[in-house]
Amino acid sequence: MNSLGGRVLVLIAVFSMLLASMIATVGHLTYRDYRSELVAARADEFAQRILESFPALWSTYAAEPNRFGERLREFVFFEPNTGLYLLDRDGRVLASAGEAKEFWTRYRVDLARVLDAIHEDPTRPLEGDDPDDIDATAVVAARPVLTDGIARGWLYVVARDPAVDAETAQVIRGHAVQGLIKMVLLTFGIGTLLTVAIIALLAHPLAALTSVAERIRRSGFAAAVPVDFPYEDRQDEIGRLAITLHEMYDRLRQENQRVMESDARRREMVAGVSHDLRTPLTALLGQLETIRLKGAALPEETRTRYFDAAMQNAGHLRRLTDSLAELGRLDSPELQAAPEPIAIGEFVDDIAARFRGRADDAHIRLSVDYAEGLPLVPIDAELMERALSNLLDNALRFTPTQGQVKVRVSQSAQQIRISVMDTGPGISDEDQPRVFERFFQGSRHREQRGSSGLGLAIVRRIVELHQGAVGLQSQLGSGAHFWIDLPLVNPFEGQRGLPSSMA
Repeated sequence: MNSLGGRVLVLIAVFSMLLASMIATVGHLTYRDYRSELVAARADEFAQRILESFPALWSTYAAEPNRFGERLREFVFFEPNTGLYLLDRDGRVLASAGEAKEFWTRYRVDLARVLDAIHEDPTRPLEGDDPDDIDATAVVAARPVLTDGIARGWLYVVARDPAVDAETAQVIRGHAVQGLIKMVLLTFGIGTLLTVAIIALLAHPLAALTSVAERIRRSGFAAAVPVDFPYEDRQDEIGRLAITLHEMYDRLRQENQRVMESDARRREMVAGVSHDLRTPLTALLGQLETIRLKGAALPEETRTRYFDAAMQNAGHLRRLTDSLAELGRLDSPELQAAPEPIAIGEFVDDIAARFRGRADDAHIRLSVDYAEGLPLVPIDAELMERALSNLLDNALRFTPTQGQVKVRVSQSAQQIRISVMDTGPGISDEDQPRVFERFFQGSRHREQRGSSGLGLAIVRRIVELHQGAVGLQSQLGSGAHFWIDLPLVNPFEGQRGLPSSMA
């Protein structure tokens, strides 16, 4: 019972018995209806034949009512097991081919029911009262007895089942039981063949696929050898199930690989956070401890230098924690960009203007270049301001004195590109694929620049929220060119609360 084949076999066995019983019942009911129709037709034909052979039936009764029963007995001589009666119009028994009954003096045949049945469907067998048994009913036929076209009474025919002795009844029951057993065996044989076919077409393939699933469960999704899924070439539900299981396995395997890679990046990120927090924190604690112990003995210039260094390390810690908090907010699944149509050229110019003072102090030339008539671009102003600020901050920190930082806004067929170019030291080829990763910093600049290593990761996440792309072009000694591509068509069109057109 734990296998599909066994359950199907038990189900077929039960079904065979039920089906055989139903066939026997239907056969019995069909035979009974057929016999009722046959008996009713014979009874009606018998009554009609009597009336046609003896048209003066009523006058014969009226002449000798006490001897009319003998005449009726002559009629039923060739129709045994048939009751023949002459009724008046109220259903009282006037004469019978059998023996008279004492209760006939108060008995009435329900002719109204018989007439209603004839009126509803003359082709159906009639069922009426049996005058010989006050509580019994039988298949009957009723014909009016006419004199000069007037119905004087009714010729009433009752078709009774012949008497069956015990031996005959036993033979009938034996044949019925044998027929039922034959039908059960025949149905069970057909069901067994059907079971074998079901097992071959359904149960065996399911067992094979279940075995594959069990092997996957035992081995996990990290197995290097691909799993072979059978029956993928079948053009039916089994084939589609095999293909679906294969696709699910491949997807789960990819997800498992992604989770493993994500876990590795998480461990790397934790290590990066620990390093980036530990370095300025250790320096800050050392500087504060030096000031506390030797503050009075330190020259003013030295003490100021210690305070400045402590403030710089504290600022670095604040920037790192702020970046971590913001990156956590940007990674939240609930966060969605809220774009609105923005004049992108003026927007970029306004952000660059906030960095001009810092650029002037560092003797760096900062310029913005964009064409007139640029289309409105759907962006979240707050998020995009942070992304551009991070790029500009990066460019200014790595550009030497007398260098240049240039911001350019250009348009292509389906997008707007914002470029931030500097004349800094550039980025090596091996570092370029990882610059947008979290906590990644080129080894030459990890300690001396005070960067958190999260600025470019935040830029990439913000651009992803805008369904855009971010990239880098650089060579060592030739500066760096960071760019952001934003779609002109609103990627959030149709979302609740967002404008449907940004043209």
